[in-house]
Amino acid sequence: MGHSITALLLRGLVDEDAAREWDVEVVPLAQGISLVHVTHYSSAVWQFRRGRHGALDVPAGVPPTFPTEAVLLDLAAALAPGPFAVIQTDYFGGVGDQWACLYDALGRRDPAVHTINDALRGLGVRRTVSFDEFDAAGLGDHRHTPERLDQYEVLCDELGL
Repeated sequence: MGHSITALLLRGLVDEDAAREWDVEVVPLAQGISLVHVTHYSSAVWQFRRGRHGALDVPAGVPPTFPTEAVLLDLAAALAPGPFAVIQTDYFGGVGDQWACLYDALGRRDPAVHTINDALRGLGVRRTVSFDEFDAAGLGDHRHTPERLDQYEVLCDELGL
């Protein structure tokens, strides 16, 4: 079974009005974490619509589908001020890759963070006897980016992004 998501992970209560304004769905996870599915297409459209410029600091080697638009700083701040992570998984049958970066309002918080478990620890998630941080937060239950985000790929084409 595959696991392929791109998302923001936020800590604390999420502003539901901001979620509607940004057209995002907030998925509550365990240990006070919320997941917001994004794609590189959705972040490109938000960046364009909000007149934002700039890119997030990301490590070398992230795939071109990893969202890097600086508008994600604005989105995260509107939803739940504080640290947040941008994550991406691409696994099938236990083989694949993952990427993660931890940010706060000023930018990349810790360049040593590169796995999702690292990012989750930075957000306060604690492993249990039976589960690592990934499973303790409940990320294993969310295996795919929702199809509703496909509309942003079409919008990118229409806007020339």
